Amino acid sequence: MIIILDVLFNPNSPYMWLLIIGIIAGALAIIIRPFATFAKFAYPNAKFESIGNPFVKETNLQRYLDLSDLQQFIDQLNTQKDYNISETITSRIQTELDHQFVNTIHMMKQDSTKKMQPFYDTYLELIDANLLKTALKQHITENHIDENLSDHAVSSAIKKHLLILSKTDSEEILAVLNQLQYPDYITSLITAEEKKFSSFALDAAVDTLFITQLKNTKVPYKCTEAKDVFIKRMIDIRTIKHLLRAKHLSYDADHCEQLLIDEGYELAFWKQKDLCTAENTTDLINKLEGTQYYTSLKNKLDQDTSKIGSVQPYTDAIDLFWLHLVKNISTAHYSTMGPSLRFLEYKQIEIRNLKIIAKGIAEKMPSTLISPLLITEETT
Repeated sequence: MIIILDVLFNPNSPYMWLLIIGIIAGALAIIIRPFATFAKFAYPNAKFESIGNPFVKETNLQRYLDLSDLQQFIDQLNTQKDYNISETITSRIQTELDHQFVNTIHMMKQDSTKKMQPFYDTYLELIDANLLKTALKQHITENHIDENLSDHAVSSAIKKHLLILSKTDSEEILAVLNQLQYPDYITSLITAEEKKFSSFALDAAVDTLFITQLKNTKVPYKCTEAKDVFIKRMIDIRTIKHLLRAKHLSYDADHCEQLLIDEGYELAFWKQKDLCTAENTTDLINKLEGTQYYTSLKNKLDQDTSKIGSVQPYTDAIDLFWLHLVKNISTAHYSTMGPSLRFLEYKQIEIRNLKIIAKGIAEKMPSTLISPLLITEETT
């Protein structure tokens, strides 16, 4: 051992210099690694910032609210970068707008570091969650699954699954779901007795599946915290929306607990279970006091409740607060994936706003009725 140390620390020995070079290289790697990550996000973040999200701005949307017909809407929208609407029927315009959102995700995937690609692939699966929900409900209520559902999938994995399920005999669906490695909390709902089946519970179970996959997706160095905060906040938002709808339908606590996804950022499991015991939507909102979600919902509650016949105003208020949260995540993690997350979520709200305006114009609704349905950044 002494001989080895003498050799290593002998200034005339090449081994000593190799050791020094190795130590310096290791130290430089530790120092440089975060900056390498920052450099990989510099271009995409700058690009997304330059594109911006004009359709979460109230002033930009107002120009579209004042249009009198769909052709004017299409012509004006097509002057914007990345928009090329060719359809003239409302439903098809909305479909094209949905495709625009998917195209945006593919653009983000292409422009980002390769280590972000699994995140975007999983996010596409999350978009297809509604198709999977529809397929499973069709199996339960109609004993068959529409083959055309797979045509609408934007994720290659979900497209494949839907195609397989649509060609599977009803009696074999459970076995195929197991082969495709769907978890027990989904397959158990498929086999539940009709009187015990809950459409909301199935929705929550599918959300749980894809959000869990998103949570487990690896992201580049120094991005894990941003991803974790983003997903936990998303869980909070979805949990509140699920429970608002459930309480509007007078679901009891046991039924509501079937709708829980996972622990969130502010809503730990004990808090979620406490929310499940709420008597109604008003009680649910009051139980959120002490969280950041309370103020937005309480402000909506304090409005003339006689005009609120659904939970939509409350879920819109939560979606509005989501923009605020994502903006905060972007600011806190501006040198990594924060701006990408903001651009992604804002784009989704933009598409939602444009679809609402297109439908409103087609139905000759006055702008005063369309405007309250929009989610805009100014009011966050």
